[in-house]
Amino acid sequence: MDTSQLDVELRLRIHEFYARETMFLDDGRLDEWLRFLAPDVRYTMPFPESSTHPLGDDDDDLPPFLLFNDDYESLKLRIARLATGLAPGETPRTTTQRIVSDILVTDASDQEFSVRSSVLVFLVRHERHENFFIGKRQDVLRRDEDSGLLLAARAITLAHSVLPRAISIFF
Repeated sequence: MDTSQLDVELRLRIHEFYARETMFLDDGRLDEWLRFLAPDVRYTMPFPESSTHPLGDDDDDLPPFLLFNDDYESLKLRIARLATGLAPGETPRTTTQRIVSDILVTDASDQEFSVRSSVLVFLVRHERHENFFIGKRQDVLRRDEDSGLLLAARAITLAHSVLPRAISIFF
């Protein structure tokens, strides 16, 4: 489907989806965030390409190392672990603020939409350690009769060649 033919109402629903998702993540309402995910969701973050570990000419030659390679059940387990208070990297909870911009529908069918966006995540740990993560996301959103839209897939690509800290947050 030609993405220029998407109606304004659908584009607004997609933007609202991201605004609500960001709100739930930043507010630490992770159980509510799970409701934004399709049961068959795939949530990945390939490790950035570097000069010492370049990807081949054909990215399918060797699968990249994935920092995240989660499905719905593993995301649910990660959230349950965070809720126990026994996750040292997130106790006390990291303060975050996400900015999602450059939201662009790149492909569409009757039921699914490929959406590219840019993301900036600001984190504060223990009220003194601050970090930024900057990157892009390639998502697949799926229409759902009950909830409107669900995240069916997310691939996060960070712009960093060196990560400023361990990653235990969601993008």
